[in-house]
Amino acid sequence: LTTSTSSKDADTKYLDDVTTTCRQKAADYESNQKLRTDELEAISKAVQIVSQKLSLLEVKFQSLLQLKKATSLALLRSAKNDDVLKAKLLGFLQGEAQRLKSAALTNLLEPVATAALGKVKETIEGVIERLEEQDNQDTEKQTWCASELKYNEKNRRSKTVMVDELNADIDRLNASIISLGEDIESMQKDLSDSAEAMANATGIRQQEKSMNAATIEEAQKAQGAVLEAINALKEFYESSGLALVQSQQPAMTGAYGGMTSETGGVVSLLETISADFARLEADTKSEEQSAAEEFDKLSSDYKINKAEKETDLKHLQSTKVEKTSQLATKGSELQSGEKELAAALQYYEELKPPCVKGGEAWKEREEQRQEELASLKKAMDIMSAASA
Repeated sequence: LTTSTSSKDADTKYLDDVTTTCRQKAADYESNQKLRTDELEAISKAVQIVSQKLSLLEVKFQSLLQLKKATSLALLRSAKNDDVLKAKLLGFLQGEAQRLKSAALTNLLEPVATAALGKVKETIEGVIERLEEQDNQDTEKQTWCASELKYNEKNRRSKTVMVDELNADIDRLNASIISLGEDIESMQKDLSDSAEAMANATGIRQQEKSMNAATIEEAQKAQGAVLEAINALKEFYESSGLALVQSQQPAMTGAYGGMTSETGGVVSLLETISADFARLEADTKSEEQSAAEEFDKLSSDYKINKAEKETDLKHLQSTKVEKTSQLATKGSELQSGEKELAAALQYYEELKPPCVKGGEAWKEREEQRQEELASLKKAMDIMSAASA
């Protein structure tokens, strides 16, 4: 506002100065007119004096007077016409300068008021040429601005989309890597737990196998010992004749008949014990075989399960490595994309003063310039019409 007020004050002062100059010129014109009239009166008086005394020269002086009058009138008429035209031009340009608040038209007022009419025409033509050149330069600049703004907007939009997509990809990759890490940790724990369980089962199986082997061995030894005992008893009974006597005749009163008849006899008892040991051996062997088969199946299932999980684990680990590599690539691309987007945004900020805000001012300047050109061309028409 301060700048506009200062500019207006300067223009007003300049207009007042030009108006004063114009008034001074008009006063000078009136003074010159009076001087010419007085000059004509003086010449007339001189002619009268000369004619009274020198009658012979009367005709010549009359001719001289007529010539002087004609010349003076012609000069007077020409000067008067030029002054009238310049006054008309000044009035028109002054009104247009005030209406348009135009510095270009205001700057013309002094040259029009002081210069010769031919020079005024050249001055106006020069201003028209300068305004048209400015208009061409502004048009070229606006064309360049429109092209740059269009490209920059397209560039900013594409870079923004690229950055958004890269951020989304990075978020997905981070989530996938976290999930893969959790799956890998869970798979490793399963493998560790399975290996621990298999180790425990193997230990139990080895203990069971050792115990069964010991039981079988003890049962076999016991059977061998019982068999030896039975054979020894049989040999004794056969050699002593107790078994034969007992089987052929009743024992004599008071005679010792041995322990062959008490609850089936000792031999029978030993044979029962031997059968028990034989059954223990058979049952233990059967249990050992079943336990061995069950352990073999467990071991086979464990190996298959372990192989599958190890394969899955390798796949998870390789996938995680691949995703991590992709994340690094996306991160690098994002960094480059953000730099490119920042550069596009910075360039847009640089384009704003001359092309966005300046573009609005350009429209106002264009409208102002076109009206100034129209006023100047009308001034040229005024001059052309006067000289026609």
